[in-house]
Amino acid sequence: MKRIYIIIGVALLLLASCTQQRAKSVAKDFVAAHISDDADYLEFSDVDSTHAISDSLVQVLRQRGPKGANYQERTSKTLYLLRAKYLLDEDTCSTTFYMNPDMAGVVAVKNN
Repeated sequence: MKRIYIIIGVALLLLASCTQQRAKSVAKDFVAAHISDDADYLEFSDVDSTHAISDSLVQVLRQRGPKGANYQERTSKTLYLLRAKYLLDEDTCSTTFYMNPDMAGVVAVKNN
């Protein structure tokens, strides 16, 4: 019985690690495409989920975000978020990326 718990625990850790890596990849791709190719990443937060983002807030964040950005349509009430800190022309920038659970793209961004 103890062996089953260990296997389940390892499987959950692997799944969480894959989610984190996928979110980082999506965020880096968005920055490269819509902000700058020359960003040097300092740190990423852990992936977290939120139900507190309304559709109207998503629209406001999109309007304040990079012009001409290709945002993914929202497919779920729950969005995952990832905060990234990076250097851009010797300035430290902090951006929060909001993604659908499938993490196929960015739904909205917030410059912190």
